[in-house]
Amino acid sequence: GGAARQRERGEPMIAGTVNEDEVRRSIKTVTFDGTAGKGLVGNVPIFTVTGEVFIEKVVPFCTVDLVGATATLALGFTGATTALIAATIATDIDANEFWTAAVPGAIPIQEPALLKEWNTSDNIVGTVAVGDITAGAVRFTVYWRPVSADGLVA
Repeated sequence: GGAARQRERGEPMIAGTVNEDEVRRSIKTVTFDGTAGKGLVGNVPIFTVTGEVFIEKVVPFCTVDLVGATATLALGFTGATTALIAATIATDIDANEFWTAAVPGAIPIQEPALLKEWNTSDNIVGTVAVGDITAGAVRFTVYWRPVSADGLVA
């Protein structure tokens, strides 16, 4: 549309407008080390949501095997911590695999319904339970659109 042509020509965008048709991408890698917010039993902050957004899809990809003998990891929102992926045995989340379900599988995979099409104003969080996750890394990619003027996923 017009906004894309403005960007291509290097023209300034109108400040304060919301283009709900433009899908944006936010990426964050969580490196687990067993400390608070990074694998200790409890909350793992992943993305902070400001305002209201429409989540097109969430794509978690394990880059380093998770370690934690009895640990589980779930993915969801503040107040609905298993909305995206139910508690998963952490050691089943392996490097070079997409984490899309409580029982991870081989790739390629089709994006599951629970990982796409959410309206939210809540942060995206992981929840570690049973035991600590002491090592490993997961890269989280979120494709989203702003709904409110201040809509942001960071």
